[in-house]
Amino acid sequence: MDSMLKSCEQVWRNCLDIIRDNVSEHSFKTWFEPIIPLRIESKVLTIQVPSPFFYEYLEEQYIDILSKTLRKI
Repeated sequence: MDSMLKSCEQVWRNCLDIIRDNVSEHSFKTWFEPIIPLRIESKVLTIQVPSPFFYEYLEEQYIDILSKTLRKI
């Protein structure tokens, strides 16, 4: 389990490195830093977000960059 946790955290860190270069610093701190990677299974990264509103906002505003970045990583 430990290695799986590390790998999902590493995948998420790699994604954050790319996302950081593509959004403003304020947006990054507000919308991406609070996300917690939980697990990765069958090429699906499960993340935890602070609230349903947060989830909806991410989906509306950042789904493109999230999905492109995850596919790349």
